[in-house]
Amino acid sequence: MNIAPYKKKVLDQSIQNIYYKLFFVKDSKKSNNKLETLCVLQMSKNFSKFSDFNKLKMDSLMEVLSQKGEADAKDVNKALAIKVQWDNSLIKDIKKEKYIYQETITATYQYEEDFPKFNWELENESKDILGYSCRKATTQYRGRKYTAWYTTDIPINNGPYVFQGLPGLIMELEDSKNQYHFTVVAMNKKENEIYLRNEKEIFHIDRDKFRKIHKSFNDNPNFFLDPVYDSNANPVTFKSKSRPYNPIELE
Repeated sequence: MNIAPYKKKVLDQSIQNIYYKLFFVKDSKKSNNKLETLCVLQMSKNFSKFSDFNKLKMDSLMEVLSQKGEADAKDVNKALAIKVQWDNSLIKDIKKEKYIYQETITATYQYEEDFPKFNWELENESKDILGYSCRKATTQYRGRKYTAWYTTDIPINNGPYVFQGLPGLIMELEDSKNQYHFTVVAMNKKENEIYLRNEKEIFHIDRDKFRKIHKSFNDNPNFFLDPVYDSNANPVTFKSKSRPYNPIELE
């Protein structure tokens, strides 16, 4: 099996890695059916990257296979064993105050936006997470209400996904519908590459176009498939079944 080209741009080396357990609901009609994965926030002085830990493992495998040029049955089985649940990667450029979002649907799409301005309301409640004293804060972002728990013991302005803007690291974040829930479970200071995938096949678009493509794909996945023909060269049509659509950003 031939392997698609793999290219990346290394932006920096992480100096701290924060691991979040993520529970999320992919189908809002089945709110009790939650997916679980481990995500990692890799941080350096100038950049941070939030992604599924298995996405990093998959990228590492794809890099090796791209250099190899092909994949055998053993390689395919390795790839199938890696389950990427959180499909996007989000890189924050701290100096430019912008973030880069990448997600693969059938192709890989990328868009860039300024850091959002969060209107956090700080509250007096507190609790411990991993031995750190945390304080409560609430905000709204693109159609969801969130409760965050942050610690000033780690005075880092960052958190899962796009979230930041508090006087310390966000240790836990949950929306009011309990459909997205991030909690820190571990951290270390191992150096790892903070990189951006930069194959020429990546489509650079804006956020509005990406949201339309993402919604269209979930409504009609077969539309995005390559055409199939029967033995008489007639196009074969398949009944398309919509996919669950419950993005973290509703607006």
